[in-house]
Formats: sequence, C-alpha cells, structure tokens
Amino acid sequence: MTPILIAALSVLAQGEAVALKYGVEKAPKDRLYAESKLAVSIKGSEQLTNFVRSMHPFLSMEKLIVRAEGSHAMSGLGRHRYEYEEARVEARYDDEDLELDYQKGLPPEGLDQNKTKQIMWYMAAGGRNYTLQENGAYRSDDPNQDQNGEAMDLIALGIVRMPERAVKEGDAWESAWTGERTEKGKTGRYKYVQKLKVEKVELKNGKRHYTIAGELAGKVDGPKDPTAEEAWTKCDGTTKTVLEAETGRIVSAEGSGKVVIYFRNVAETGGKQELTLTFEVAGKMQAK
Repeated sequence: MTPILIAALSVLAQGEAVALKYGVEKAPKDRLYAESKLAVSIKGSEQLTNFVRSMHPFLSMEKLIVRAEGSHAMSGLGRHRYEYEEARVEARYDDEDLELDYQKGLPPEGLDQNKTKQIMWYMAAGGRNYTLQENGAYRSDDPNQDQNGEAMDLIALGIVRMPERAVKEGDAWESAWTGERTEKGKTGRYKYVQKLKVEKVELKNGKRHYTIAGELAGKVDGPKDPTAEEAWTKCDGTTKTVLEAETGRIVSAEGSGKVVIYFRNVAETGGKQELTLTFEVAGKMQAK
C-alpha cells in the first residue's frame, strides 16, 4: 500500500462517524504492560485520624505502586482478566519504604510473616478481574468492593461511557449514571457525570483507533450522617482510552484522579474536629 493511499484512508477514517462500543465476545489474549498507583493521606484531628487508621492496615499505606507484565484475556460476556506474570511492587507503609519482586507462583521466603508484603503480593497476584458491558457499564469481580473502590477503578482503568450515537474525530458527549456499589450496611451510591471527546482517529493495521479523552466527576448521594455537621464523598479524574472501533478491543487505557472523604462534627469536649481522607489513584494499560 502506497503512502498516498494510506494517507487517503486515514482521512476517510477521521471523517466517518462510527458507533463505538466495547467488545464483549471471547477474544485471543493480548500481552500487556500495566501500572497501578495508590497514595493514601489522612488529615484532621488526632482522635479521628487514629480511629480511621485503626480500621484497616491498608489505611496506613501511604504509597503503593505496581508495575507488571502479563496478559489480558476476554472470556465472553464482557468478562476481562488481567493476569500478571511478573511485577515490581513498591510501597511506603508506616514511614517505611518496601520493595517486592513478584513472579507468578513463586512467593518469596518469609511472606507469611509480613502483613504489608502480603498486601503487596496480593496486589500483583490478584491481577484484575471485571465485567465491562458494550456501553461501558463496569463491575468488579470483588464482592466486597464499596462505592469508593468502584470510583477508583473507573479512574485508574480509564473506563469510558460510550455515546448513544455514532461519533467521529472532534465529537463530544456527556454521560450521567448512578454507581452500583455501596458501603456495607449503607445506601449511598455515586452519582457520576463523565464528559468525553474523540481527540483523534488513526488507521493502524487496517483498523480505526479512536482516542477518547474523559473527565469524570461524582458525589455520593445518600442519607445524611446524623453525627456530622458536614460530610461528603467526591471523586474526580481524567482518563484517556484508545479503542479499536471494528472489534471494541482496548488498545490502551490510562487515568488519574482522586477520591476525597470529608467529615466534620463537634467533639464531646465541645471543640470542632474534622477529617479529610484522600485516595489518589493512577493506572495505565498498554496492549502489546
């Protein structure tokens, strides 16, 4: 194929509107490189800060980074699995810097004696497992995931809500929906709004690759906490996803953002106490 013909086909690909959707059929495995990053910060009165840290060891994880090589498989019905074969895991826990090299099926000696390294190992060994419908409706396989875990996944995995109409380069749309997840014993769910735009369309190996940029914002909608003067939970993030139009294959996806939980009330002593809990997340996936 001559350079002139390739250029002409690229122009045609950019100008033609296409109905975008994620693939949901069984597909061959892709090799992939994946990154995930998490940072946790807690600011506020000493009493509330100590209480939150005592709820789970994970809340003392100041930083967690996983860089992994492996595969991405689709088994049909929109079911996705990221399986990591090797990874480098870095963490900062309780003011201590830790590192761990993961190889599938080969846990390091002494792993059972270090709870922090167990978390690090699990983050690599667990990979990613989720269901993604054609329109971008997402659900993790983790039955214990709450609304904040859902929001962080949407950001870090670069999940896109697909348009209800055919789109071409330069087109923009907005989607709004209610999240599925909620905290155990509570009813609050995220109300999400995502603004999206097709930044560019490229022709690669005879397939059209759509680069979709997104901005996600959300706030948990639910009953007011009777013990709080003010309390809210919000998320926001930016994403960029490259989708192969003909197959719905995810070529690459990335995102970064945060979830912020705020609480303020009056202590038994009469003074005000407040807490801000922030989860900063980022992720990247690149098919090879």
